Amino acid sequence: MAAGKLRQGASCSHRGGGGKAVPCWSLHMDLTQLIAARVLATGDFLDYLRFRAVCSWWRAAAASPSGRGLADPRLHPRRWMLFPEGFGEYPGHPSHGGHARFFNLSASSSSVAGGGSFVRVPLPELRNHCILDSPDGLLLLQRDEDLAVRLLHPFTREVAELPSIQCLAEQLSRIENPHGDDDSWYYVCLPQVRRVRAAVDVTATGVVRVMLALERFGRVAFASDGDDEWTISSWKVEGLDRALAHEGKLYSVNCKHGLTQVSVITPPQPWHEREGSSSSSSMAELPPPRTVATCSSEQIHLPSLVELDSEIMLVGYNDPSRSRVLVLRLADLALGRIVPVTCIGDCIIFPGERSLCVSSSWLPSIGSNSVVWLHPGNRSFGQYHLGTGAWSPASDEYLMAGAPARPCGLINHIFTCCNRQFW
Repeated sequence: MAAGKLRQGASCSHRGGGGKAVPCWSLHMDLTQLIAARVLATGDFLDYLRFRAVCSWWRAAAASPSGRGLADPRLHPRRWMLFPEGFGEYPGHPSHGGHARFFNLSASSSSVAGGGSFVRVPLPELRNHCILDSPDGLLLLQRDEDLAVRLLHPFTREVAELPSIQCLAEQLSRIENPHGDDDSWYYVCLPQVRRVRAAVDVTATGVVRVMLALERFGRVAFASDGDDEWTISSWKVEGLDRALAHEGKLYSVNCKHGLTQVSVITPPQPWHEREGSSSSSSMAELPPPRTVATCSSEQIHLPSLVELDSEIMLVGYNDPSRSRVLVLRLADLALGRIVPVTCIGDCIIFPGERSLCVSSSWLPSIGSNSVVWLHPGNRSFGQYHLGTGAWSPASDEYLMAGAPARPCGLINHIFTCCNRQFW
């Protein structure tokens, strides 16, 4: 409903401290706009939509997300994730009726109890698209008929058009096999380029750009909305199978020569920001990875990267016996400090191929301030409490054995998010 006068009989008020009804328009427009901007900057995308739904006055004060869902990074649904239904019910399964469910990784106990942590949205695109990745809560799709790559905002239905997977495979085959005289490398590349980690970046002028970490090739591809082809890195880097997308950049961790190194890959600077340049963004060279933190491999084993409250953490075991779990802040490592984190609040970390951090309200059987990981003794998954250093069972089933029998707990669904073998 467009902003304007209230319909006759509609209520647009809230209760003040004295119990009297105070109209929403009693707030000055400038103050209402300031509150709306604060909700958008610090809250959730759907919190902003709920703010606009209070009344027509607030709706007029808060800019509509329509047409801005992709171009404004504040409107990306970062803490919402496509819910893995499991049991062969892939996204777009006929039984879903053209809809998909999303769940809020940061949901509080009150929102869980009220059902506010799940939303079901219509996504007819899934009928003829497959999902490659979900950066910032957006969906990176591949269209079935022509292998076109598209970035979809699941709540506003806006789409950015990117070069196709076929184009990417052809470019990779020329790079990896420059002297080949047949198409064999193309057919080798085509199925492998679908294993990607994506990072989404938006320029100051609103241009949507995507970087793909190509796990099988150790390279990174880059393209902007509307580009005809991908820009592929001339260099290679290890650790892309566990890369983390954060604020439009890709972070990777690898261990070699006795050192554990965390590197960051940034998108190229837009050409219009380069002095004296007028070329298209597709011709920009991807800058090589930059090492941001280093520590001895003896200090942390099997490290993974995870985002916690907009901060990057390094999670691993403290020694080869895997008796204790170690969580370190990347910011501390960058300063040369090894300071174990012993409190992550009401959060639970799931390290894996795609590490996740979720609210403990989702999993009442798992205590807060915990890491759910492979237990060193019985090779099953346990929960490690960071405060006490104690291990306890995380699930009745051996999760790596395959899909559990129904009914199953939410932990089984979340675990499939971290391990692509279940996708």
